[in-house]
Amino acid sequence: MEPPPMANEQSPAVESLREEQKSQRKDERDLTADQKLEKALKDTFPASDPLAEQVPIKPGAAEEKT
Repeated sequence: MEPPPMANEQSPAVESLREEQKSQRKDERDLTADQKLEKALKDTFPASDPLAEQVPIKPGAAEEKT
């Protein structure tokens, strides 16, 4: 019988997913305001709802003052 996998070992699929997500987050941070607007347009088209850029927030985080 094989010993059970170690708790700190990760499958290649999990590692690949995490790398992909990390890359996507970096790409999102590097976008300009115009690029974010363009992405929001693509994400909401076609739809009858008004365009809204998605801004994730953390519960309990201080509000950003503009």
